[in-house]
Amino acid sequence: MLEELGLPYQVKSYDLIKGEQLSADFLALNPVGRLPTLVDHEPKNAPITVYGSAAILIYLAEKTGQFLPTDTRQRARVFEWLGIISGDLAPAYSGQFVFNVIAAEQQPWAIEFYNKLCTRLLGPLELQLGKTPYLAGEDYTIADILAYPVASVSMLRYPGNLDGHPQLARWAKEIGARPAVQRGMQVPSAP
Repeated sequence: MLEELGLPYQVKSYDLIKGEQLSADFLALNPVGRLPTLVDHEPKNAPITVYGSAAILIYLAEKTGQFLPTDTRQRARVFEWLGIISGDLAPAYSGQFVFNVIAAEQQPWAIEFYNKLCTRLLGPLELQLGKTPYLAGEDYTIADILAYPVASVSMLRYPGNLDGHPQLARWAKEIGARPAVQRGMQVPSAP
């Protein structure tokens, strides 16, 4: 989103394995101790801190007037898709990653549960993208910005490709071709 908006930013990395996000300095910014967290230093007298991908996207969209429609009906669609991605799809893929990739001990029931959940949740995205070019309708919005990493990273891990989801594949290819998205997907390794 920051690349799409052309806003200057600085990335600060935290080693989650070492628990750096639980330091007193970070907890002063975000008492939950989770990432991502944005600190907007533009209001010089009182910086604004925002935690969570969806909340950060809404904040930046409202601040700049970009990627979030003003029409109530269209705006509601964007918020609906933000909820689906952040409340349903992303947690499903987090569970799928934990039990399939990083669990010290394989739990077949959990692997089956999360694989089925991820597969089921891809259906509504495929269906929607068969109706409209973007998740919330005719325009590229923060819903697409939030969903793109799931399609470009998580879905390539499971189910392994987008072959069974041609509308998602079309959408991911189109979004992945955006120069700002290409730059953003390189953060934090980009200078």
